[in-house]
Amino acid sequence: MNTLWHKVRADLWLSKSRSLLAIASIAIGVFCVGTLFGMIDLQLSKMDAAHRQSQPSHINLILRGDADNGLLERIKALPGVAGIDSMTPVTMHFRRSGQTEWTLATLMIRPDYTDQRYDQTGLDSGAWPSSGQVAVENLSAAFGGFNISDQLEFQTVEGTKTLPIIGIVRHPFVKPPKFGGQPHFFADASSSALFGVPANSFRQLLVQITPPYSADRARAVAVDIRNLLARHQLAVNVSLLQDPDKHWGRPFLAGVNGVLKIMALVSLALASVLILNTIAAHIAQQTDQIGVMKALGARTSTIAAVYFSETLLLALVGVLLALPFSLAAAYFSSCQLLGLFNIDCGRFEVSKRAIYWMVLGGLLAPVLAAVGPVLRGASMTVRVAIASYGLGADFGYSRLDSWVERFGARFLPTLHAAALGNLFRRKARLVLTQGVLILAGVMFLVLMSLITSLNLTLDNEMARSRYAVLLGFSIDQPESKVVEIAGQIAESGKVEVWRRLPMEMSKNGRALRQKGSLGAQLLALPADSKLYRPLIEAGRWLNADDAGQRRLLISADSAELNGIRVGDWLDITIGAASQAWRVIGTYRWLAGGNPTVEPVYASLETLRDITPGPEMASFALIDAPITDLNREADYLRRLKQAFQQQGIELNAYATQAKLAQRQFARNQFNPVIGTLSGLACMIAAVGGIGLSGALAIGVLQRTREIGVLRAIGASSKAVYRLFMLEGLLQGIVAWLLSLPLAYVAAEPVSRQLGEIMLGIQLDFAFDWWAVGYWLAILSMLAWLASYWPARKAAGLTVRESLGH
Repeated sequence: MNTLWHKVRADLWLSKSRSLLAIASIAIGVFCVGTLFGMIDLQLSKMDAAHRQSQPSHINLILRGDADNGLLERIKALPGVAGIDSMTPVTMHFRRSGQTEWTLATLMIRPDYTDQRYDQTGLDSGAWPSSGQVAVENLSAAFGGFNISDQLEFQTVEGTKTLPIIGIVRHPFVKPPKFGGQPHFFADASSSALFGVPANSFRQLLVQITPPYSADRARAVAVDIRNLLARHQLAVNVSLLQDPDKHWGRPFLAGVNGVLKIMALVSLALASVLILNTIAAHIAQQTDQIGVMKALGARTSTIAAVYFSETLLLALVGVLLALPFSLAAAYFSSCQLLGLFNIDCGRFEVSKRAIYWMVLGGLLAPVLAAVGPVLRGASMTVRVAIASYGLGADFGYSRLDSWVERFGARFLPTLHAAALGNLFRRKARLVLTQGVLILAGVMFLVLMSLITSLNLTLDNEMARSRYAVLLGFSIDQPESKVVEIAGQIAESGKVEVWRRLPMEMSKNGRALRQKGSLGAQLLALPADSKLYRPLIEAGRWLNADDAGQRRLLISADSAELNGIRVGDWLDITIGAASQAWRVIGTYRWLAGGNPTVEPVYASLETLRDITPGPEMASFALIDAPITDLNREADYLRRLKQAFQQQGIELNAYATQAKLAQRQFARNQFNPVIGTLSGLACMIAAVGGIGLSGALAIGVLQRTREIGVLRAIGASSKAVYRLFMLEGLLQGIVAWLLSLPLAYVAAEPVSRQLGEIMLGIQLDFAFDWWAVGYWLAILSMLAWLASYWPARKAAGLTVRESLGH
């Protein structure tokens, strides 16, 4: 056994280049598996842990006005209510000392920061705000460069007041500023009068229901609370239901994680193919040694044990090499994605499941890949093994070989013809190498097409918005006044007003479920609206004939959730009145991973008939000839100033400019695009390592042949060019074969991944630029992969080659 162990060590040490290639192949596959599975576990576990730690409310109601705290006890007494908490969001303006322009922001007022019950705000640094002080949310602090002790000026009912930042806090429901969210500040109840908030009042209600939690029970309790509030003339703008154990952003990351799992398994499969190729070549090179061992009495099992031991040792080194880098990459990548949801990554952690898969996959996959070559080599007879001189191949016995030979002789120079023939000499290795490169190419092109389709979907969604600016008002405003103020700005063109009303939808007495995480609301717009039209999935959009008719459109996702089809009738409750409305269409809705209110579209004329009174506006859509972000920002600033001077408060969440919103949407999906791009690069790297390994093995197996070439007069330069051409031909063939496969696979895969990751069907576009990129990348990979094997082949002397 000591002799056999000595052979294992000698094989690994004397063939260092082959051993390093095998280790690199295993390490990169294990790295991908550990990183991706580690990201999956850390993201979801940290996300859910942060969610539970915040004591999430089961029901979150945002009111349209101020409610007296006296109602809290009556709400708490409702059946099914276990506890309540309250807070007040206020839209206000601030600026740094010395600046002239005011910035729109949101101020959150909580009664007592030391006695928070639900949706708790955490203190990151500094202290809780008290009278005459504010705290800043950590995302806003990082984006705006705010620090503790900074002095900011705020517009208050008493005029401009300078308040210091006393602390930095973290809130579970804040849209990041780079995704279009407003800066968020926090104050206590003693500061509420400064911002026009009545004492002992609230605008946001947080409720937990009695256990056990279920969405249906929470929805029923929410209806009871809204009915109670309606009896006190208090309307609810937004209703949010959330699972107490699962973070609201989980579906978004769960979709991304589904892609990561596929990529992890693909990476491990590619690494296994490389190991199969390496071991097969190693066995082929040592057939004469196997014959000698058999002649000396070695059994088949003993020889198999030698080569399995070599494979296991290589796999163990590869796993140990990849383990620390993979765990670190999983942690830091998870932190980056968790930051999108304002979740503190906390201390360094590792995923036990990722370690398990790394060790199991990293050791088992190479051994399984080696089973075929090892058993074939170990079962050779002495005669077959010793008769092999390492020069054999399977070229020249098929019609394909004859065609390749004739083609090369007729159309190619001698050196190029030899390289083409060498490409097909060992077809089994060619198939394995091409399989790795083709799969890498297909995955690269599919992922790049997915990114292109995602960008196209965002562009098309923005193109359907024909307005320049959307203004949302904290309180509904007279329509004529809104149109008059907007028209005062020089660039303003057509102004279209919309009305928003809370509502309840049901069918056959059962409340409907919505895709929107913040519930649904009725958006009433002119029946002949020209400034916006969503993508219609079924049925049709509103037209002039729908004015005065009870007809509506709902999202295709909600229609599917509730089994609703075009032509069905729904019971719609607006205020105290409930009427039957007909569904005339469904639209596709790009919600992404944010908490979002789902629109239900109806005609403004119908709403005016149902709710008589003055014509009011919740939103104003304004068309303007603006084509760049700077002009858009200036136009929006002047609009805000004009409305502010008239005492009209804009809603920080609902006010947005189209070009900026497109940029925010791209920022939101950049982490997903970055992840997919990184995976594409990893797969390309695996393909490059596979090609390099195949060429290096070819040099080892053809050492004697190289000696013969040198002996008959071939120069070092000619040998070098021969192997470089072979590597480039491998790359070109793989590129050509991957194109039709990628073109066929890209559309269904992109559409499926779009539904998994984003819950939508993407507008597909094949990325033809990526075809050129992949050719350039593959050519570079082929050059790099061929360089060292070709250089080694060119440096071999005749004596070294023939004495091999």
